[in-house]
Amino acid sequence: ESVSYLHPALQPILQPTQGVLLFQEQILRLAVEIAGLSWEQADHLRRGMSKFQSREMAAMRLAFVLGCQRAAPDGPALTPQQAETLWEQVMAFAGYGFNQGHATAYADVSYRSAYLKTHYPAEFLCARLMDQGGFHHPAIYMAEARRLGIAVHPPHINVSGRKVTLTDEEGRGRREEGGEKREEGGERREDGNRFSLFAHRSSSLWLGLGQVRDLRRESVRGIVAARRERPFTDLRDLLERVSLQAKEVTHLIQCGALDGLGESRAALLAEASEVARAGSARQMAFGFVQETAVPYETAAQRLQWEMHILGLPVSVHPLQLADLPPTIALRDLPQRRNQLVTVAGTRLPGWTGGKGWFLGDGDSFVIAQGAERPSTWEVVLVNGRYRVDEWGGGWLQIEELKTL
Repeated sequence: ESVSYLHPALQPILQPTQGVLLFQEQILRLAVEIAGLSWEQADHLRRGMSKFQSREMAAMRLAFVLGCQRAAPDGPALTPQQAETLWEQVMAFAGYGFNQGHATAYADVSYRSAYLKTHYPAEFLCARLMDQGGFHHPAIYMAEARRLGIAVHPPHINVSGRKVTLTDEEGRGRREEGGEKREEGGERREDGNRFSLFAHRSSSLWLGLGQVRDLRRESVRGIVAARRERPFTDLRDLLERVSLQAKEVTHLIQCGALDGLGESRAALLAEASEVARAGSARQMAFGFVQETAVPYETAAQRLQWEMHILGLPVSVHPLQLADLPPTIALRDLPQRRNQLVTVAGTRLPGWTGGKGWFLGDGDSFVIAQGAERPSTWEVVLVNGRYRVDEWGGGWLQIEELKTL
């Protein structure tokens, strides 16, 4: 596609960016070489644009436009209309322009991140969650992991370190405190270079014990250290080997950190109460306490526990508790482009970086626009159409929203 320039004198400045005004350095050159301003005036123009100081911009406009109408270095002067058009382009630049070094650094990070997410999605999302940084709330990264087929689990005393842990389907490659691998390995490419330990395997993310409410750091260290000798077999084994406060035990059980080591979370809570009454787990081991059957906890109870202790649902999604009509799964929306569909989900926390809010259903998520934001984690029923912009970005245009 050919590139056209408003004036021949602009070509040396805009040719590297295909005729598009992208960098602050180009603004400086336009101001000095085309408008005839001094470098000091040009920098004043640049700073005024970056701070959106409209009063100062109005004062600079006249000098810029009149300067452009003088004879240009490579040809006749710009016409008044061309000068005004160039000024409008410069002003439009203020909404997105950066200096070239800044843009280059961000582009480098963006391409590296895109490569890692494409080829090492499990490791990339694990690192994002471990860092507790990034643009989005952890719930968004967890939703993205599930969308990519990566399982997400609550913390577990036999798997998790202080931060997020990543395992393959066989539990290998576990990362513990400080992100250190417990096991090296990984397959090799034909060229001999090591690649993802979890490539072509089913990976799982386990939330960290450090996310459990009221669990002390020394307790986390004690759990991890004791587990290195051998895995915990049940609640009594944990209490005999690690010194924990009663509230810590309760929260570990309620959030799912002992799942699989007892009949249910409710049964483990009852057992913990019996231990407290008996005085120690060793007394229970000698049969001084009679075990009784305990009803299973409900999904609603597990959801309430996880929200309170972890700050977000993990093993239970709010949609599981809602009475819903037939709906379309969010992951199927791209196949229903522009069609009127009904979907259900909850509003996920965090900012989209633009318009709208995140709507998730436990397996995928989408940006929703066109309605007032519901409360975080509130279940909603939405009628709308899936739209796609010229860049391939999709969103759900809401026509009707109902809270459940």
